[in-house]
Amino acid sequence: MLRRIIESDRRFVVVAEAASGPETIELIETARPDAVILDMAMPDMDGLNTIPMIAQRAPSARILALTGPDSDENEAIIQGGAYDLLAKGAGVAELLTKLEAMFPELPPSPGESERHQEVPRTSIDEILSLLVHEVQAPLSVIEGFSLALRGAVERGDDKAILETSQAIRRASASMRALVRSFAEVGAMESGRLTLNVRETQVDQLVRLTIDDLSTGVGSHTLVVDATDNFAANIDSVRVRQVLTNLVTNAVKFSPRRSKITIEVHRDDEFAHISVRDQGRGIPAHRQSELFQKFSRLGATGSGTGLGLFLSRGIARAHRGDLTCESAAGRGATFTLSLPLKQDLEKDG
Repeated sequence: MLRRIIESDRRFVVVAEAASGPETIELIETARPDAVILDMAMPDMDGLNTIPMIAQRAPSARILALTGPDSDENEAIIQGGAYDLLAKGAGVAELLTKLEAMFPELPPSPGESERHQEVPRTSIDEILSLLVHEVQAPLSVIEGFSLALRGAVERGDDKAILETSQAIRRASASMRALVRSFAEVGAMESGRLTLNVRETQVDQLVRLTIDDLSTGVGSHTLVVDATDNFAANIDSVRVRQVLTNLVTNAVKFSPRRSKITIEVHRDDEFAHISVRDQGRGIPAHRQSELFQKFSRLGATGSGTGLGLFLSRGIARAHRGDLTCESAAGRGATFTLSLPLKQDLEKDG
């Protein structure tokens, strides 16, 4: 996927690819690259140790270091000789922008805006590539804690057994959710996303979901305003998925100890579930990006950028919608609107 993105700009040519640190060092002298895109988490060799070895063999090469979204080594990486950093969680779409900035002497690319629009970001190949990349983290956790669990069993350490087994379970759940999210992209775009529609008490569903989420919101306060008691014909699992994503996002982008309000009400045709935060808000000129695939609006934490895209798709599969009202510095309110009446059967 990186190769395809790079080669979409005819000013850049991929001259070599390496799968490990030692292979990188071996190829540097023969390929003589102008730039090296270096994953800091490589097999067989630490990225920090690799940078000076590259600099020694190719002094003029400019190194773009791919780092984890929560890396605490950024300063050391730059001091070690990297030209710039690109957080993996920031999205690969920023790769060309970084490369252009590394080589300001290059002439502008013809039709630059069109070129960026033509970079295929959501083909099956790219979704699979992103999926393979994203599952590496939970897989590494599972592998590491599996080894720790074996040691704890051999020692008879009940506390360690419990802690490591819980960590494995959390990582497994994370990976399962991740795989499901990527699978649902294709189903949604082809109109194959199914709903298991049942009559559901909306206020009860919201309260149960918020109760489950309340233990994981840190210092934030979740307030439910649901004075209307009414039922709607919805897929409760899917609606819970949307609500979980909206609350999780509100927590992520709100200041600590702030209040997040979840309001439930209805009109003659629709049930409305709103999640309002006190975060920094979303500038008007960027709100159109919110519901695009892989859009993260500069978020630096983990995530695929699929949550809001899938959430709106679920809303529209119900023949409803998911909208946002926000202004810079004034927080954001996301509203899930669902028709009160649906056919009580699976709907696609």
